[in-house]
Amino acid sequence: MRVKLALFFSLAAAALVILVFTSSSNAAQVHLKLHEFEAEMGKPGGDKILRRNLTLYGKVKEGSIEREGVKARFVLVDSGRELKVEHSGKTLLPDTFQDGADAGVEGVYDAQHKTFTSHKVMAKCASRYEAAGGEKAKTY
Repeated sequence: MRVKLALFFSLAAAALVILVFTSSSNAAQVHLKLHEFEAEMGKPGGDKILRRNLTLYGKVKEGSIEREGVKARFVLVDSGRELKVEHSGKTLLPDTFQDGADAGVEGVYDAQHKTFTSHKVMAKCASRYEAAGGEKAKTY
């Protein structure tokens, strides 16, 4: 009886370890700046990143925001690189989302259309973090 019980718990523990390793590697969120993302795509086997959940960071290009109800299209820029983003409207755009804002987009990249489809947009407006007189507030 003890051998059967020990075998059962050993198999259950092994199954749990396998489940944790396989699910965490596929579901892990990858966080990259836009220029880092393009560098990863250029590496051998870089297309593996396309099958991952991504969060990409950059700035919203001036004059690129086009809104259609809860959906939006805009361009994210970083270090001279640009990425077309289509926001699905599954979540609302934040109030701080505007031209020139630092933004993060969460979603998937479609290499065929060279477009990123986001289901979540995070943004911060630099002017909200500036001290009076135009100086940026100190961050510690």
